Order: sequence, then structure tokens, then C-alpha cells
Amino acid sequence: MIHANNRSRMVMFAIIAGIIVVFDLFTIITNIYVAPILEGYGLPDILIYLKTAIFLLLFIMVMIWLKQKEPKLTKTTFKLLMVVGILMIGAYFLALYLYKYMLILDTADIIKRRILLGNPDLYLDFSGLNYRTLMNVLTIFGGFNSELILFAEAIAFLMCVYAVDKMDVVEEKTHVYDSFMFDVVLFPLVSIWVILSFLSINILNFRFDILGSLEIGLAVAGFAAIGSAVIPSFKIYRNRDNECTRSFFISTYRLLFIIAIFSIIIYLALTILNFTFISMNRGTYRFVSSLFTFILSIFILYRTFRILSLENK
Repeated sequence: MIHANNRSRMVMFAIIAGIIVVFDLFTIITNIYVAPILEGYGLPDILIYLKTAIFLLLFIMVMIWLKQKEPKLTKTTFKLLMVVGILMIGAYFLALYLYKYMLILDTADIIKRRILLGNPDLYLDFSGLNYRTLMNVLTIFGGFNSELILFAEAIAFLMCVYAVDKMDVVEEKTHVYDSFMFDVVLFPLVSIWVILSFLSINILNFRFDILGSLEIGLAVAGFAAIGSAVIPSFKIYRNRDNECTRSFFISTYRLLFIIAIFSIIIYLALTILNFTFISMNRGTYRFVSSLFTFILSIFILYRTFRILSLENK
């Protein structure tokens, strides 16, 4: 467990996470009320909600830790969530860059093929479309989600990730668990889990309608959650013949258990949504990958629950 004498560091984490949440909320407000509205929803417009949710969760977790008289939070779990946060900043940065690049390419293509070489009667219509697109790009450049702001967020939060390693932990008694308590099958299962969840993401488009945006939002959220299960499952595999503390053992399996529950909800919704797409003649392979991810989530939930029920140290 993280020792209570790390309070000053945790306060710093709360301030940085809180500032990022405030900037993300301003970005969401800008996207809804200020930015010029284009047809459909862009990938960054969807990922910003996931980024906000992750940092809000981190902020709430740190605030709860600060309020507790006897703080209970393992260093491994906290660092894992911090790493997910920094990866989310990187994913959002990449999506924003590619999205703006796509908009600029579309605008250049319209100028070349539709205006310079096209029908003169449509010049005004296409010029209006290009104006809205370029204003959207300018709004992003000067907004709360500009690359400069994201760069500052990444640097500040990366410092927080490294600071976690310097935190003091409460000394705990180590225990020797039976070998079967370390489920070595979990790591290869989680690896397959990650691949299936990635295949459930519609990575071929950058703009979506309402149902498409719901699908991509759920798929990215599911992939982010399942991707975070790789490290704890590997730790279980690596420590299969070693001693470990009770808090490490329980928190690692409990984290996998929570991820599995979250994944079941996400991929049940995705399976139903993809089945709806099939009825609308929009079916894709993602129905199969979502269904198998849902089934595997149930299996992993069962295995983690079985181990947790046997823990008696």
C-alpha cells in the first residue's frame, strides 16, 4: 500500500489531473457550442469523452486517498492507471493530428477537383464547405485541445508517472501462495483478449454518424480497459513461484475482475449494436470480434473470481 507520507505528491497529482479535466471539459463545451459543426462526428470528438472519464477517475481516486485516515491503494494499481492516462493523451494527440490532416487533405482535394476543375456554378457551395472545415481546424489549433496544450499535459503527467516509483510503501508481510493460485493461463488469454478488442474498433473511418460514434466510443473504451489488463496478468505469470504480499495478490486479481466486468458490459452493448448494424445492412466482421471478446470476458471473470474466492491469507 502507498504510505500516508506521500500526501504532498498525491496533492500534486490531484492538481494536475484536475487541471486536465477542466481543460477537457472546456474542449467538450467548445466542440458542442463554439466550434463550427461539420457533418457527423470526428474521432477526436469521441475520444475526448474517454480521456475526460479516465482523468476524472484518477482525480476522484486521489481525492478519496487523501480523505482516508488509513489510505488503501497499491502502488502497482495506481501506476497502471497513471500509465493508461499518459497513453490516452498520446492516443488523443495522434487521433487529433490525423483528423486535422484528413480535413486539410479533403479541403485541398475539393479546391483542386471541384472548384478549379469543376462546375463554376458550384464554386460558392464548395467555398462555404471549405470555410467551415478550415474554421474547424483553426478552432482546434487555438483551443484547449491544441497540440501545445496536449504536449504540456503529457510532460506534466509523465513526471507524475515517474514520481510514483519514488513513493514510499507500507511494509507488509509476504506470503507463499500455492502455485495454482497464480493463474498462468491468464496472460495468454489476456493477450488474445487485447487482439480481439482491437479488431472490434472501426479504424477505417475518421467521421461517424450517431450510431457509428457510439460504436467507436464503446470499442475504444473497451480496448483501453482490456489493454490495461496486460500488465497485471503478466505480473501474475511472473510471480507464479515467488512470495508476494496479500495486498498485491488481491489488488492484482481484483483489478482484472473489475476490468472483466467492465468489458462484459461494453462488449455486450457492442454485440447488440453490431447486430443492429446487420439488420440495417451495415454488418461487418466486428460483430464476430465483439461477440468473442464478450465470451472471453465472461471466462476471464470466472477465473479471477474463482481465485479470489480461494484466497485465505
